[in-house]
Amino acid sequence: MENARKLKMGDAAGEGEARAAVAWLDAAFPEVACSLTPDEDMQVPSAFWAEGSAGVETCLSYQERFGAGMDNKVRAAHLIAFYSHQLSLAAAAIYLYSGRIPDVTGLRFEHYAPPLKAGAVDARRFHFCTQLSEVSASDPGDPERLFHDRFVAHLRPVIALLKRRCGLSLRAQWRLAADSLAGAFLEVGRRCGTEEEAIAQALAIVKRAGSPLHSEALCYERIKATGEGGKELSRTYRMRGGCCLYYRTDGGSYCDSCVLLEPEARRERLRAHLLETARDRTG
Repeated sequence: MENARKLKMGDAAGEGEARAAVAWLDAAFPEVACSLTPDEDMQVPSAFWAEGSAGVETCLSYQERFGAGMDNKVRAAHLIAFYSHQLSLAAAAIYLYSGRIPDVTGLRFEHYAPPLKAGAVDARRFHFCTQLSEVSASDPGDPERLFHDRFVAHLRPVIALLKRRCGLSLRAQWRLAADSLAGAFLEVGRRCGTEEEAIAQALAIVKRAGSPLHSEALCYERIKATGEGGKELSRTYRMRGGCCLYYRTDGGSYCDSCVLLEPEARRERLRAHLLETARDRTG
């Protein structure tokens, strides 16, 4: 995977790399689906996210599988985090592989079978159909700005709808969307061995002055711990700028990287996660 700025986007190689990225996404993150060709069963985003549409109500109801006792605001928080994370995974994979910026033209909320997860019935995911925009060397804008503008333009009507439907503030939703994008870039970069590059590009997108995605609290932090046998462990985590409100569900709690936790409390939780992950790998 090369830096998006260095790729020549004027030939078939760019689209070939985009198709390779979609194939890689399917294998690495089966919880999200992406196509580069139209599917007659899909809706255009404006129809899927229309006021009172069946798709909106189905997606809101689906969030209740993640926690009991959700009110409308909690369901909206989970839905915008869920949707924007899946959108970001698809967009980040294509962008980091090929330098092309995806534009969602079709959308479906579909059933799928999670691999190696017994008992996971009625699992669902978003399936995106995208067109690809080339980043021209003659374009006066930088690639991160173009990615930012496309991402924000796609989410703006979705976030406005969820505010009207559920009452969750615009700012709260944009923070969750920024967290999702930053987390997705980290996940894709880590799996492809280009973590530092992916982090730099994510920050160039979410930290733009005047952007609805901008949040001072959102950041990345390197967590270190000493494992079994004195082995030094480290891992970069995305520290959230927003809150999914899971703590407000029945029996819910704070996420390990929740913005509502004190910084050292988050570090303690993430060190425990790092140690647990290391034990799972060696066990």
